[in-house]
Amino acid sequence: MYSTNFPNTLHSQFQQTPTYMKVTSILKLSAALVALSSYANAVNIFDFTAVTNTYPTATEDGGNGSGWGSGITTNFNGAASVVNTGDVNTSSGNNPQTTTYNGPTFYAGVTRDQYQGSAGVIHNNGNGFRIRVNNVTQGVHNNNGGDVNFKAVFMFDALNAGSNNYVFGETDILTATVATPNNMNVRSSFASYRAMVKADGEYYAGSLNTIDVASLTGANSSTHVMTENAASATWTLMDNMESSNNQLQGNTNAQGVATHPQNLSVDGTTTVAGSTLTNITQVGFLLETSAPVQTGGYNFGVRQFSADASVAAVPEPSTYALIAGCLAMASVMIRRRK
Repeated sequence: MYSTNFPNTLHSQFQQTPTYMKVTSILKLSAALVALSSYANAVNIFDFTAVTNTYPTATEDGGNGSGWGSGITTNFNGAASVVNTGDVNTSSGNNPQTTTYNGPTFYAGVTRDQYQGSAGVIHNNGNGFRIRVNNVTQGVHNNNGGDVNFKAVFMFDALNAGSNNYVFGETDILTATVATPNNMNVRSSFASYRAMVKADGEYYAGSLNTIDVASLTGANSSTHVMTENAASATWTLMDNMESSNNQLQGNTNAQGVATHPQNLSVDGTTTVAGSTLTNITQVGFLLETSAPVQTGGYNFGVRQFSADASVAAVPEPSTYALIAGCLAMASVMIRRRK
């Protein structure tokens, strides 16, 4: 039961207020009650940190832990692209390595201009979840018509996504530590990172973050911390991102029409604010790099990634009752005015 005994001064002022202003005030109050009652509790829905020679792939199998380093060679196809804890992969080449994956379940895919690169995962020294680029000869470069492009996406399940309606609140952040070997200054012409999210069954790409590869100097690697305010960021809808087409990006048919879907290219025209996304079930990132003619290759990957989201709550029954009362009062005022 809600009292209608306003303080005398407020009651007097309310009586003197025009009806349309009273109705507007009541409707604003109702909207405020909905906003306040639909509160959200921020939680960490995913967190990963690569550990040198240990996690998420290790050297325990008697090799160097690189069996998954180039293990992703097909396009991203949603649930069909899954890699689970305990999955084993053996690399190809003259020194094949068999490695057991012991990290979190992920879904990954790669699109590429040529076969000189692939996606994969290895421990910290190999730059975590990554793109691995091999040698690019002058012949390959000429045949490609320029620098060779590679894209890879990695998606991870949000914690308890099946039982929570996750949304992005004002303080929710996505953070990544992106690693680049410093010799990328002569082996790469482009490298970028974007956060990714799956919401209401659709995939969205976050803000573009590019690495100034020409400025890299010295030995070993450099790390770059990428932070995204999830609610205020603009997210681009990735139409038809799931695909089983594994052709090269530049392939065309006899009529010159492209036969690859370009499904990892962020060129959509539909954008939304992160605060409008609901039912978030997965988070992750999209990597892209291009390579000129070079020998030795390089790894470009993410060594750490974490994501926060908020649990959207349903208003309490008492709140619904108060809102209904406000709307009923507004209805009575409108009828009296008529």
